[in-house]
Amino acid sequence: MATADQLPNAHLDKLSTILGSDARTLLDPAVARAWIAFLTAYGRVTRALSAELMDGAGMSLADFDVMAQLAGAEGYALRMSELADAALISKSGLTRRVDRLAVNGWVTRRRCTEDGRVHWATLTPLGVRAFRSAAPGHLRAVAERFGASLPASEMDRLTRDLMNIAAKSAEAAPLD
Repeated sequence: MATADQLPNAHLDKLSTILGSDARTLLDPAVARAWIAFLTAYGRVTRALSAELMDGAGMSLADFDVMAQLAGAEGYALRMSELADAALISKSGLTRRVDRLAVNGWVTRRRCTEDGRVHWATLTPLGVRAFRSAAPGHLRAVAERFGASLPASEMDRLTRDLMNIAAKSAEAAPLD
């Protein structure tokens, strides 16, 4: 089995072959190791959490996130554009997600009466119940799959580091 050092090097070797030049001049191996570790951890944790939510509550992790954003909003409602920004999803992707949540009766989408260009998403009473039912198990799963991975002091450091990375990328082009 490849070690943490070997795996990114193998990726960089393959990429170098494809590019016809040394990929290490573009991406430092230490950054490659961290990037691959981040993607691997993110993929495995989110896949497991989404599967557990689907099995337990009939919703995906992305569904839960949209519902959590609405649950925390005044009147359980947000403009679709605000919801897309909060859930880090494209506006078109959010429209499809909200439409799927509406099929379950968990969310409604309506046009603003004052400005026809604006649409609102609202968590329904059934959606509030579904969210409240799913949240305790999901939070326990997050604590187990993510929180139990590091001691609190290292989790604090990880939080700071990830927030620094997020802040540096905040200026990136919008999702749509």
